[in-house]
Amino acid sequence: MKCTILSIGTELSLGLVLDTNSKFIAEHLADCGIECNFIHIIRDHVPELCQAIQMSLEQSDILILNGGLGPTDDDITRLAVAQALSLKLKKQPFLDPTSLKFIKKIKSSHIQNRLLKQSYIPEGAVGIKPRLGSASGFYVQYNQKWIFCIPGVPREMQNMFMQDVLPRLKKLSGYRKHATDLKMKVLMTTDISETEIEIKIKDLILEAKKIDLNIGITANPGLIKIILIAKKQPWHVLHHFENAIKERLQGFVYGTDDPRIGLHLQTLVRSLQSKITICTGESITGGLMGSMITDISGSSDYYAGGMICYSNFSKNKILGIDAKMLSQKGAVSSEVCLQMSQRGKEIFDADYAVAVTGYAG
Repeated sequence: MKCTILSIGTELSLGLVLDTNSKFIAEHLADCGIECNFIHIIRDHVPELCQAIQMSLEQSDILILNGGLGPTDDDITRLAVAQALSLKLKKQPFLDPTSLKFIKKIKSSHIQNRLLKQSYIPEGAVGIKPRLGSASGFYVQYNQKWIFCIPGVPREMQNMFMQDVLPRLKKLSGYRKHATDLKMKVLMTTDISETEIEIKIKDLILEAKKIDLNIGITANPGLIKIILIAKKQPWHVLHHFENAIKERLQGFVYGTDDPRIGLHLQTLVRSLQSKITICTGESITGGLMGSMITDISGSSDYYAGGMICYSNFSKNKILGIDAKMLSQKGAVSSEVCLQMSQRGKEIFDADYAVAVTGYAG
């Protein structure tokens, strides 16, 4: 089954707000074997959204719309869906309590009527009561296709998607754990370029393509992802190529599926037979390394602490870096960085110390 995601909002189309909803939805679709073939951002404009819905129905089995379900004039999703399918909007009284949930005392019928806009859904659709927020969702079947509409506020969207939409999608796709048609693995690499990776695994990419297994490479600052997508191939085939790539890129692959370095550091530390401690000394990063480590629950088991010594004064007074060395070698030198790590190791009595310095930009 194929799915199109439509994210609705002029704030998205103007680039004022980042569309993180589509990423969240697409990742979870892949987990249950549904392929996302298109992602569109549509401004708050009924005719354009109607056109996008009709076009998407020709391209996909499932449409997931997020955003535009609130009570204001620019919340157009329910109206656009109704018009695109030639349906009437019909009020669903069971949705009224959530539509009015944030109003302790109704002061005017005008406000009440505007809020009750959230209780209207296309005729024949099934309403979804929100656990968070006041915007109701709904889903409707049309010519053997399915349309799901959920709120755009990320927290509300995620709750409704996970609790109400995803279970239904799994039934529609005939999802069985570990037995879906679409399987995906993501290898996280660092300290190697996109071009170097392609050269090292070019033959594997071509070999995989012959059996309808796609290997793609995507670049972000400091992080290159290698994405393996298998269609109708058993897991052991995917694992074969995963292991082959890791073998070619020894020392550069730091983890799988989750980009958080702190998480993979924790996995590594916990795999060791003996307990170890780590500390950090930071100049240019201003605490970023410590944050990456402590963002993971349980990091206090091995992270002893860190110091941010941004200026030469703090390097000298806090870490005890020799002022003469700072003057002669400069703060951005291997000698100073090494001494930062050595002094940090002594101060925190840690087994391992990591230090960083550099030029901003």
